[in-house]
Amino acid sequence: MSKTTKSPLTLARTAYEAGQKALPKYAHKFSRHDFTCAQLFAVLVMRKFLKVDYRGVIAYLAEWAELREAIDFHDKLPHFTTPQKAAAKLLDDALIRKLLTQTLAQFHRLPPIDDEDVAYVMRIDQAAVDSTGFASRHCSTYFASRRKQGKNKDEPVCYHRYGKLGLIVDCGNHLILSALPGRGPKPDVNELQPLMRRLASNVWPDQMLADAGYDSEANHQLLRENCHIESIIPPKHGRPSKQADHLPAGKWRWLMATAFNEEAYGQRWQAETVMFMLKSRQGDALTARRDHARCAEMSLMAVTHNLMILLLRRLRELFYRAGAVHFV
Repeated sequence: MSKTTKSPLTLARTAYEAGQKALPKYAHKFSRHDFTCAQLFAVLVMRKFLKVDYRGVIAYLAEWAELREAIDFHDKLPHFTTPQKAAAKLLDDALIRKLLTQTLAQFHRLPPIDDEDVAYVMRIDQAAVDSTGFASRHCSTYFASRRKQGKNKDEPVCYHRYGKLGLIVDCGNHLILSALPGRGPKPDVNELQPLMRRLASNVWPDQMLADAGYDSEANHQLLRENCHIESIIPPKHGRPSKQADHLPAGKWRWLMATAFNEEAYGQRWQAETVMFMLKSRQGDALTARRDHARCAEMSLMAVTHNLMILLLRRLRELFYRAGAVHFV
C-alpha cells in the first residue's frame, strides 16, 4: 500500500479513535442509533482532509472499502445530509474542547481523560496566540477587484464580513491548544479571555506570546496574576505618545516597555506557521454560508489540523520501524 493511500486510512482511524474517546456514543437516547457520533465525526474530518463536499465524501466511502472498514461502516452508509446535520451538534465549543484535549493526549501519550476531571496536566514551555481570517467564498480578491472595476468603477469599495479564527498554539510542535471561531473584522484584544476558557484541559503553558493586538493591562493581569503564565506582549497598543521617553501606565505594560524579552518573543512566528499550515492544507475559503456553520467549520479545521500532525508522527514511526527491520 502506498503512502498516499495509507495516509487517509490512518487519519480516518485516528479521527475515529479520538471521537470514540471524546464524544458520546449517540447524539440523543431517542435517535435511530444508525451511526455513532465518532463515525460521523470521522466523516467530517475526512471531508476536510480530502477537500470535497458532503456528497463527495460519501462517494469516497461508497467506492473505498478499506476506508469504510476504518470507520466501521459495514451495513450501510449515511446519506450526505446526515454528516451535514451532525456538524451542527458535534462541533460546539464544549465538544471541540474535548476533541482538542483528546488529540493532545494521543500525541503526548498522556493518561486517559476522565469526563469529570483530567488526571494529568502537562506543562509546555511556550504558547503563542494569534488570529486569522478566512474567505467567505471560493473567489480570489483579484477576481473580485477586477469584477468591481469592470462594472461599478465609481462606487466605493465595500468590505464584507469574513470568518475569523483565534488560536493558541504550542510553539514546540504546532499543535492547537485552543480555538475561538467568530466573525470579523473585530479587534483581538477582547479575545484572549475566551481563548483561555477554551484551552485544552490537559496542557498548561509557562509563557504566552502575543502581538500588539492583544496588548492591554487586563490581559497581562489575566495571564500573570490569575493564570500564573508569563505574558510577553509588546506595549504598542493605542495611539503613540509624542514624548520619546514616555512609558505606558500599568505595572505589567511598564515592565514590557523596560524589560522586554526579545529572545522569547522571537518564537511568536510559530503561530503564523500554524495559520499557513491550516490554509495550505485545508484551504483559505469556507464552504458554509451561515455564521454558525462557518464557526463549526473553522473549529473542525483546528481539530483536523491536530489529527494531521498526529498522523504525520504515526507515519514517521511506521517508517523508522520498517527501516529498522533487517532482511536476510
